[in-house]
Amino acid sequence: MKVKYIGIAGVAALLLTACDDSQYELENLVPGEYHNVLYINNAGTKDLTLYKTGEANTYTISVYKGGSDPSLTSSVNLGVHTQDEVDTLYSKPEEVDYRIIPSESYALDQSQLDFASADRYKIVTLSLTPELISAAMEANPEATYVLPLYLYSSKDSVNAAKSELFIRMTEVLQPTVGFTTTESSPAVFTYGFSTESVDIDFGLDTDNSWDIDCQFTVDPDYVAKYNADKGTSYKLLPEGSYSFEGTVTLPNKSKTTALAVTLNGDGLTPGDYLLPVRMTDVSLFDVSEKAVYPLIVRVAGIEFDRTGWAIEANTEEKTGEGAGNGVAKCMLDGKLSSFWHSQWQGGSVPLPHEIIVDMKKEMLITNIGLVQRQHDSYRDVHGGEFFVSSDKVNWTSVGTFQAQKVLETQIFSVTPTKGRYFKIQITSSNRDSNSSLAEVYGYGVE
Repeated sequence: MKVKYIGIAGVAALLLTACDDSQYELENLVPGEYHNVLYINNAGTKDLTLYKTGEANTYTISVYKGGSDPSLTSSVNLGVHTQDEVDTLYSKPEEVDYRIIPSESYALDQSQLDFASADRYKIVTLSLTPELISAAMEANPEATYVLPLYLYSSKDSVNAAKSELFIRMTEVLQPTVGFTTTESSPAVFTYGFSTESVDIDFGLDTDNSWDIDCQFTVDPDYVAKYNADKGTSYKLLPEGSYSFEGTVTLPNKSKTTALAVTLNGDGLTPGDYLLPVRMTDVSLFDVSEKAVYPLIVRVAGIEFDRTGWAIEANTEEKTGEGAGNGVAKCMLDGKLSSFWHSQWQGGSVPLPHEIIVDMKKEMLITNIGLVQRQHDSYRDVHGGEFFVSSDKVNWTSVGTFQAQKVLETQIFSVTPTKGRYFKIQITSSNRDSNSSLAEVYGYGVE
Protein backbone atom coordinates (compact mmCIF):
# COMPACT_ATOMS: atom_id res chain seq x y z
CA MET A 1 0.00 0.00 0.00
CA LYS A 2 1.39 3.35 -1.02
CA VAL A 3 0.74 6.20 1.42
CA LYS A 4 1.62 9.76 0.43
CA TYR A 5 2.18 12.18 3.32
CA ILE A 6 3.12 15.75 2.39
CA GLY A 7 3.90 19.02 4.09
CA ILE A 8 1.01 21.25 3.12
CA ALA A 9 2.98 24.50 3.49
CA GLY A 10 4.45 23.89 0.05
CA VAL A 11 1.09 24.46 -1.59
CA ALA A 12 0.92 28.11 -0.58
CA ALA A 13 4.43 28.83 -1.78
CA LEU A 14 3.71 27.39 -5.21
CA LEU A 15 0.39 29.16 -5.59
CA LEU A 16 1.98 32.51 -4.78
CA THR A 17 4.22 32.17 -7.82
CA ALA A 18 1.20 31.88 -10.14
CA CYS A 19 -0.71 34.78 -11.68
CA ASP A 20 -4.08 34.94 -13.39
CA ASP A 21 -2.72 35.54 -16.89
CA SER A 22 -0.11 32.81 -16.74
CA GLN A 23 0.36 30.82 -19.95
CA TYR A 24 0.60 27.66 -17.88
CA GLU A 25 -2.24 25.62 -16.57
CA LEU A 26 -2.52 25.33 -12.79
CA GLU A 27 -1.69 21.64 -12.92
CA ASN A 28 1.61 22.50 -14.59
CA LEU A 29 2.51 24.90 -11.80
CA VAL A 30 1.47 22.71 -8.84
CA PRO A 31 2.79 19.13 -8.53
CA GLY A 32 0.12 16.44 -8.64
CA GLU A 33 0.46 15.47 -5.00
CA TYR A 34 -0.81 18.94 -4.01
CA HIS A 35 -3.95 18.86 -6.14
CA ASN A 36 -5.94 16.83 -3.65
CA VAL A 37 -4.95 16.79 0.04
CA LEU A 38 -6.89 15.20 2.89
CA TYR A 39 -6.59 15.89 6.60
CA ILE A 40 -8.25 15.48 10.01
CA ASN A 41 -9.63 18.86 11.00
CA ASN A 42 -9.47 18.17 14.75
CA ALA A 43 -6.11 16.40 14.58
CA GLY A 44 -3.62 16.24 17.46
CA THR A 45 -3.79 15.00 21.02
CA LYS A 46 -7.24 15.28 22.61
CA ASP A 47 -8.19 14.47 26.20
CA LEU A 48 -11.60 12.89 26.63
CA THR A 49 -13.74 12.38 29.74
CA LEU A 50 -16.34 9.63 29.45
CA TYR A 51 -19.58 9.19 31.39
CA LYS A 52 -21.30 5.97 32.42
CA THR A 53 -24.78 6.65 31.12
CA GLY A 54 -25.64 3.09 30.11
CA GLU A 55 -25.33 4.22 26.51
CA ALA A 56 -22.43 4.71 24.11
CA ASN A 57 -20.55 8.01 24.34
CA THR A 58 -19.88 9.56 20.93
CA TYR A 59 -17.06 11.66 19.57
CA THR A 60 -17.17 13.43 16.19
CA ILE A 61 -14.22 13.37 13.81
CA SER A 62 -14.20 15.61 10.74
CA VAL A 63 -12.06 14.75 7.70
CA TYR A 64 -11.58 17.49 5.10
CA LYS A 65 -10.59 17.51 1.45
CA GLY A 66 -8.41 20.42 0.30
CA GLY A 67 -5.47 21.16 -2.00
CA SER A 68 -5.11 23.18 -5.19
CA ASP A 69 -8.03 21.38 -6.89
CA PRO A 70 -10.49 20.18 -4.23
CA SER A 71 -13.06 19.38 -6.95
CA LEU A 72 -11.29 16.09 -7.56
CA THR A 73 -12.68 12.86 -6.18
CA SER A 74 -10.70 11.10 -3.49
CA SER A 75 -10.65 8.16 -1.12
CA VAL A 76 -9.08 7.93 2.33
CA ASN A 77 -9.12 5.55 5.28
CA LEU A 78 -9.21 6.13 9.03
CA GLY A 79 -7.22 3.47 10.83
CA VAL A 80 -6.02 2.59 14.32
CA HIS A 81 -2.33 2.19 15.13
CA THR A 82 -1.13 -1.10 16.56
CA GLN A 83 0.23 -1.31 20.09
CA ASP A 84 3.77 -1.66 18.67
CA GLU A 85 3.28 1.53 16.66
CA VAL A 86 1.94 3.34 19.71
CA ASP A 87 4.98 2.24 21.72
CA THR A 88 7.32 3.58 19.03
CA LEU A 89 5.47 6.79 18.17
CA TYR A 90 4.21 7.84 21.61
CA SER A 91 5.11 5.71 24.63
CA LYS A 92 8.88 5.69 24.28
CA PRO A 93 9.34 9.36 23.23
CA GLU A 94 6.99 10.60 25.99
CA GLU A 95 7.98 7.94 28.57
CA VAL A 96 4.32 7.15 29.19
CA ASP A 97 2.75 3.70 29.28
CA TYR A 98 0.08 4.19 26.62
CA ARG A 99 -2.30 1.28 26.05
CA ILE A 100 -4.92 1.00 23.33
CA ILE A 101 -8.44 0.66 24.68
CA PRO A 102 -10.07 -2.76 24.11
CA SER A 103 -11.18 -3.32 20.53
CA GLU A 104 -14.71 -4.17 21.66
CA SER A 105 -14.99 -0.80 23.49
CA TYR A 106 -15.07 1.39 20.35
CA ALA A 107 -16.50 1.50 16.84
CA LEU A 108 -16.31 3.90 13.87
CA ASP A 109 -19.48 4.30 11.84
CA GLN A 110 -17.24 4.40 8.74
CA SER A 111 -13.53 3.91 8.21
CA GLN A 112 -13.31 4.36 4.42
CA LEU A 113 -14.32 7.79 3.19
CA ASP A 114 -15.04 8.32 -0.48
CA PHE A 115 -15.28 11.97 -1.53
CA ALA A 116 -17.30 12.97 -4.57
CA SER A 117 -16.26 16.04 -6.52
CA ALA A 118 -18.62 18.31 -4.57
CA ASP A 119 -17.74 16.91 -1.13
CA ARG A 120 -15.62 19.10 1.09
CA TYR A 121 -15.69 17.10 4.31
CA LYS A 122 -16.96 13.89 5.87
CA ILE A 123 -18.08 13.29 9.45
CA VAL A 124 -17.07 10.12 11.26
CA THR A 125 -18.82 9.18 14.49
CA LEU A 126 -16.74 7.34 17.06
CA SER A 127 -18.80 5.33 19.59
CA LEU A 128 -17.20 4.43 22.91
CA THR A 129 -18.39 2.08 25.66
CA PRO A 130 -17.35 3.74 28.95
CA GLU A 131 -17.97 0.68 31.13
CA LEU A 132 -15.48 -1.46 29.16
CA ILE A 133 -12.89 1.30 29.09
CA SER A 134 -13.34 1.90 32.83
CA ALA A 135 -12.77 -1.80 33.52
CA ALA A 136 -9.51 -1.71 31.55
CA MET A 137 -8.37 1.42 33.39
CA GLU A 138 -9.17 -0.11 36.78
CA ALA A 139 -7.32 -3.32 35.90
CA ASN A 140 -4.20 -1.39 34.92
CA PRO A 141 -4.23 1.97 36.73
CA GLU A 142 -0.60 2.76 35.87
CA ALA A 143 -1.36 2.88 32.14
CA THR A 144 -2.91 5.69 30.11
CA TYR A 145 -5.55 4.35 27.76
CA VAL A 146 -5.80 5.83 24.29
CA LEU A 147 -7.31 5.44 20.84
CA PRO A 148 -4.59 6.29 18.26
CA LEU A 149 -6.30 7.10 14.94
CA TYR A 150 -4.53 8.01 11.73
CA LEU A 151 -5.49 8.94 8.17
CA TYR A 152 -4.04 7.14 5.13
CA SER A 153 -4.73 6.75 1.41
CA SER A 154 -3.32 4.58 -1.38
CA LYS A 155 -4.09 7.15 -4.12
CA ASP A 156 -4.42 10.60 -2.59
CA SER A 157 -2.15 12.81 -0.50
CA VAL A 158 -2.56 13.25 3.25
CA ASN A 159 -1.35 16.30 5.18
CA ALA A 160 1.30 14.81 7.47
CA ALA A 161 0.78 17.54 10.08
CA LYS A 162 -2.93 16.69 10.38
CA SER A 163 -2.99 12.94 9.86
CA GLU A 164 -3.06 11.79 13.51
CA LEU A 165 -5.79 11.97 16.15
CA PHE A 166 -4.50 10.69 19.50
CA ILE A 167 -7.42 10.45 21.95
CA ARG A 168 -6.48 10.02 25.62
CA MET A 169 -9.10 8.74 28.03
CA THR A 170 -8.66 10.90 31.13
CA GLU A 171 -11.57 9.78 33.32
CA VAL A 172 -14.66 7.63 33.25
CA LEU A 173 -17.22 9.20 35.55
CA GLN A 174 -20.68 8.50 36.85
CA PRO A 175 -22.89 11.42 35.68
CA THR A 176 -24.12 13.69 38.44
CA VAL A 177 -26.84 16.29 38.80
CA GLY A 178 -26.33 19.34 40.98
CA PHE A 179 -26.41 23.11 41.21
CA THR A 180 -24.28 24.87 38.61
CA THR A 181 -22.60 26.83 41.40
CA THR A 182 -22.63 26.90 45.18
CA GLU A 183 -21.36 30.48 45.38
CA SER A 184 -24.08 33.03 46.09
CA SER A 185 -24.26 36.81 46.02
CA PRO A 186 -26.99 38.49 48.06
CA ALA A 187 -30.34 39.00 46.37
CA VAL A 188 -31.22 42.47 47.67
CA PHE A 189 -34.81 43.57 48.30
CA THR A 190 -36.23 46.65 49.97
CA TYR A 191 -38.01 46.32 53.31
CA GLY A 192 -41.73 45.85 52.72
CA PHE A 193 -41.45 44.15 49.33
CA SER A 194 -44.33 41.88 48.42
CA THR A 195 -43.43 38.97 46.12
CA GLU A 196 -40.23 38.32 44.19
CA SER A 197 -38.81 35.29 42.36
CA VAL A 198 -35.23 34.01 42.25
CA ASP A 199 -34.05 31.30 39.84
CA ILE A 200 -31.42 28.78 40.97
CA ASP A 201 -29.74 26.94 38.09
CA PHE A 202 -29.02 23.21 38.27
CA GLY A 203 -28.12 20.60 35.70
CA LEU A 204 -26.35 17.46 34.49
CA ASP A 205 -22.58 17.41 33.96
CA THR A 206 -22.84 15.73 30.54
CA ASP A 207 -25.19 15.81 27.55
CA ASN A 208 -28.71 14.99 28.63
CA SER A 209 -30.89 12.46 26.79
CA TRP A 210 -33.38 11.90 29.59
CA ASP A 211 -36.12 13.52 31.67
CA ILE A 212 -34.57 13.59 35.13
CA ASP A 213 -36.76 14.30 38.15
CA CYS A 214 -34.91 16.21 40.87
CA GLN A 215 -36.13 16.63 44.43
CA PHE A 216 -35.45 19.65 46.64
CA THR A 217 -35.91 20.64 50.26
CA VAL A 218 -34.59 23.18 52.78
CA ASP A 219 -31.69 22.14 55.02
CA PRO A 220 -31.96 24.31 58.20
CA ASP A 221 -28.87 22.75 59.79
CA TYR A 222 -26.71 24.04 56.93
CA VAL A 223 -26.99 27.64 58.17
CA ALA A 224 -24.70 27.06 61.16
CA LYS A 225 -22.14 25.25 59.00
CA TYR A 226 -22.18 28.02 56.40
CA ASN A 227 -21.75 30.75 59.01
CA ALA A 228 -18.88 28.88 60.65
CA ASP A 229 -17.10 28.32 57.32
CA LYS A 230 -17.63 31.84 55.96
CA GLY A 231 -17.46 33.88 59.15
CA THR A 232 -20.98 35.22 58.54
CA SER A 233 -24.03 35.52 60.79
CA TYR A 234 -26.97 34.83 58.49
CA LYS A 235 -30.35 33.90 59.94
CA LEU A 236 -32.48 31.13 58.47
CA LEU A 237 -35.13 32.59 56.18
CA PRO A 238 -38.39 32.03 58.10
CA GLU A 239 -41.00 29.55 56.91
CA GLY A 240 -43.83 31.27 55.11
CA SER A 241 -41.48 33.75 53.42
CA TYR A 242 -40.51 31.35 50.62
CA SER A 243 -41.89 28.56 48.46
CA PHE A 244 -40.70 26.30 45.63
CA GLU A 245 -41.68 23.06 43.92
CA GLY A 246 -40.40 19.97 45.70
CA THR A 247 -39.78 18.15 42.39
CA VAL A 248 -38.54 19.77 39.18
CA THR A 249 -37.77 17.93 35.95
CA LEU A 250 -34.55 18.51 34.05
CA PRO A 251 -35.94 17.96 30.54
CA ASN A 252 -34.45 15.82 27.79
CA LYS A 253 -31.84 17.67 25.67
CA SER A 254 -31.34 20.35 28.35
CA LYS A 255 -28.14 20.30 30.40
CA THR A 256 -29.49 22.92 32.81
CA THR A 257 -32.76 24.33 34.04
CA ALA A 258 -33.83 26.43 37.03
CA LEU A 259 -35.59 25.97 40.34
CA ALA A 260 -37.82 29.01 40.87
CA VAL A 261 -37.94 30.23 44.47
CA THR A 262 -40.76 32.63 45.32
CA LEU A 263 -40.03 35.08 48.15
CA ASN A 264 -42.67 36.83 50.23
CA GLY A 265 -41.46 39.94 52.04
CA ASP A 266 -44.48 40.41 54.29
CA GLY A 267 -43.25 40.48 57.87
CA LEU A 268 -39.56 40.19 56.99
CA THR A 269 -37.55 42.68 58.99
CA PRO A 270 -34.37 44.18 57.50
CA GLY A 271 -31.41 41.84 57.75
CA ASP A 272 -29.46 39.09 56.02
CA TYR A 273 -31.09 35.69 55.63
CA LEU A 274 -29.96 32.35 54.27
CA LEU A 275 -32.14 29.76 52.56
CA PRO A 276 -30.09 26.56 52.09
CA VAL A 277 -31.80 24.66 49.24
CA ARG A 278 -30.66 21.04 49.08
CA MET A 279 -31.07 18.63 46.16
CA THR A 280 -31.93 15.39 47.94
CA ASP A 281 -32.50 12.89 45.14
CA VAL A 282 -32.59 12.39 41.37
CA SER A 283 -34.41 9.79 39.28
CA LEU A 284 -31.24 8.98 37.27
CA PHE A 285 -27.55 8.98 38.18
CA ASP A 286 -26.23 10.63 41.37
CA VAL A 287 -26.50 13.94 43.19
CA SER A 288 -23.23 15.83 42.79
CA GLU A 289 -21.10 17.46 45.48
CA LYS A 290 -22.85 20.72 44.55
CA ALA A 291 -25.96 19.56 46.38
CA VAL A 292 -26.71 22.71 48.40
CA TYR A 293 -27.28 26.22 47.09
CA PRO A 294 -27.04 28.92 49.80
CA LEU A 295 -29.59 31.50 48.66
CA ILE A 296 -28.71 34.75 50.43
CA VAL A 297 -31.60 37.18 50.83
CA ARG A 298 -30.76 40.70 51.96
CA VAL A 299 -33.70 42.78 53.10
CA ALA A 300 -32.45 46.34 53.07
CA GLY A 301 -34.10 49.17 54.93
CA ILE A 302 -35.75 51.97 53.02
CA GLU A 303 -33.22 54.39 51.52
CA PHE A 304 -33.13 57.53 53.64
CA ASP A 305 -33.67 60.96 52.13
CA ARG A 306 -30.25 62.64 52.38
CA THR A 307 -31.58 66.20 52.17
CA GLY A 308 -29.85 68.35 54.79
CA TRP A 309 -27.31 65.70 55.75
CA ALA A 310 -23.77 66.74 56.60
CA ILE A 311 -20.55 64.79 56.04
CA GLU A 312 -16.91 65.10 57.07
CA ALA A 313 -13.72 63.07 56.65
CA ASN A 314 -10.38 62.94 58.43
CA THR A 315 -8.69 63.41 55.06
CA GLU A 316 -9.70 64.90 51.71
CA GLU A 317 -7.98 66.23 48.60
CA LYS A 318 -9.11 69.85 48.28
CA THR A 319 -7.17 70.93 45.20
CA GLY A 320 -5.48 68.06 43.39
CA GLU A 321 -8.63 66.45 41.95
CA GLY A 322 -9.84 69.61 40.24
CA ALA A 323 -12.90 71.78 40.77
CA GLY A 324 -15.84 70.05 42.45
CA ASN A 325 -13.94 66.89 43.31
CA GLY A 326 -11.92 65.43 46.16
CA VAL A 327 -13.86 66.81 49.15
CA ALA A 328 -16.19 64.90 51.45
CA LYS A 329 -19.41 66.66 50.41
CA CYS A 330 -19.11 65.03 46.97
CA MET A 331 -20.36 61.81 48.58
CA LEU A 332 -23.79 63.38 49.21
CA ASP A 333 -24.27 65.42 46.02
CA GLY A 334 -26.09 62.73 44.05
CA LYS A 335 -23.59 62.94 41.21
CA LEU A 336 -21.72 59.75 40.34
CA SER A 337 -19.27 61.80 38.29
CA SER A 338 -17.93 63.57 41.39
CA PHE A 339 -16.00 61.87 44.19
CA TRP A 340 -14.21 62.24 47.50
CA HIS A 341 -10.51 61.35 47.62
CA SER A 342 -8.11 61.09 50.53
CA GLN A 343 -5.34 63.70 50.55
CA TRP A 344 -2.33 62.94 48.32
CA GLN A 345 -1.00 66.35 47.33
CA GLY A 346 1.67 67.59 49.75
CA GLY A 347 1.57 64.38 51.74
CA SER A 348 -1.00 61.75 52.59
CA VAL A 349 -2.86 60.54 55.66
CA PRO A 350 -2.26 56.85 56.43
CA LEU A 351 -5.10 54.39 56.84
CA PRO A 352 -7.56 54.12 58.45
CA HIS A 353 -9.56 56.89 56.74
CA GLU A 354 -12.78 57.91 58.46
CA ILE A 355 -15.99 59.39 57.08
CA ILE A 356 -18.73 60.60 59.44
CA VAL A 357 -22.29 61.21 58.22
CA ASP A 358 -24.72 63.32 60.23
CA MET A 359 -28.32 62.39 59.36
CA LYS A 360 -29.59 65.28 61.58
CA LYS A 361 -32.00 63.00 63.45
CA GLU A 362 -32.00 59.57 65.01
CA MET A 363 -33.10 56.67 62.83
CA LEU A 364 -32.82 52.90 62.93
CA ILE A 365 -29.93 52.10 60.58
CA THR A 366 -30.03 48.66 58.96
CA ASN A 367 -27.78 49.10 55.91
CA ILE A 368 -25.08 51.37 54.55
CA GLY A 369 -24.43 51.79 50.84
CA LEU A 370 -21.13 52.70 49.16
CA VAL A 371 -20.40 53.58 45.55
CA GLN A 372 -16.83 53.30 44.30
CA ARG A 373 -15.30 56.09 42.25
CA GLN A 374 -16.57 55.67 38.68
CA HIS A 375 -13.20 54.98 37.09
CA ASP A 376 -11.83 51.73 35.70
CA SER A 377 -8.47 52.11 37.46
CA TYR A 378 -9.44 53.81 40.71
CA ARG A 379 -11.93 51.72 42.67
CA ASP A 380 -9.88 52.10 45.80
CA VAL A 381 -11.89 51.11 48.85
CA HIS A 382 -11.37 47.48 49.86
CA GLY A 383 -12.46 46.88 53.44
CA GLY A 384 -13.38 48.45 56.72
CA GLU A 385 -15.84 48.79 59.57
CA PHE A 386 -19.12 50.63 60.26
CA PHE A 387 -20.04 52.44 63.48
CA VAL A 388 -23.21 54.18 64.75
CA SER A 389 -23.51 56.90 67.39
CA SER A 390 -26.16 59.14 68.89
CA ASP A 391 -23.75 61.79 70.17
CA LYS A 392 -20.69 61.52 67.85
CA VAL A 393 -18.64 60.59 70.92
CA ASN A 394 -19.64 57.08 71.87
CA TRP A 395 -19.55 54.76 68.88
CA THR A 396 -20.96 51.23 68.49
CA SER A 397 -19.44 48.88 65.94
CA VAL A 398 -22.27 47.50 63.79
CA GLY A 399 -20.40 45.45 61.18
CA THR A 400 -17.50 45.14 58.80
CA PHE A 401 -17.42 45.21 55.00
CA GLN A 402 -15.41 44.01 52.05
CA ALA A 403 -16.07 46.09 48.95
CA GLN A 404 -15.86 44.80 45.40
CA LYS A 405 -14.24 46.68 42.52
CA VAL A 406 -17.58 47.36 40.83
CA LEU A 407 -19.35 50.53 39.74
CA GLU A 408 -22.77 49.69 41.18
CA THR A 409 -24.01 50.62 44.65
CA GLN A 410 -22.91 48.05 47.23
CA ILE A 411 -25.37 47.70 50.09
CA PHE A 412 -23.98 46.24 53.31
CA SER A 413 -26.09 45.01 56.20
CA VAL A 414 -25.28 46.18 59.71
CA THR A 415 -26.63 45.25 63.10
CA PRO A 416 -29.86 47.29 63.24
CA THR A 417 -28.92 50.19 65.52
CA LYS A 418 -30.56 53.50 66.30
CA GLY A 419 -28.44 56.63 65.98
CA ARG A 420 -27.97 60.02 64.37
CA TYR A 421 -24.47 59.45 63.02
CA PHE A 422 -22.79 56.63 61.15
CA LYS A 423 -19.09 56.30 60.53
CA ILE A 424 -17.28 54.50 57.72
CA GLN A 425 -13.78 53.49 58.74
CA ILE A 426 -11.71 52.39 55.73
CA THR A 427 -8.95 50.04 56.87
CA SER A 428 -7.70 48.61 53.58
CA SER A 429 -7.31 49.92 50.04
CA ASN A 430 -6.77 48.45 46.60
CA ARG A 431 -4.29 51.26 45.88
CA ASP A 432 -1.73 51.74 48.63
CA SER A 433 -3.10 54.26 51.15
CA ASN A 434 -5.50 55.97 48.74
CA SER A 435 -9.25 56.03 49.31
CA SER A 436 -12.05 57.40 47.15
CA LEU A 437 -15.83 57.08 46.98
CA ALA A 438 -18.50 58.56 44.73
CA GLU A 439 -21.56 58.29 47.01
CA VAL A 440 -22.64 57.14 50.49
CA TYR A 441 -26.17 56.07 51.43
CA GLY A 442 -28.03 55.09 54.58
CA TYR A 443 -30.95 52.68 54.86
CA GLY A 444 -33.30 51.68 57.62
CA VAL A 445 -36.52 52.60 59.34
CA GLU A 446 -37.30 56.14 60.45
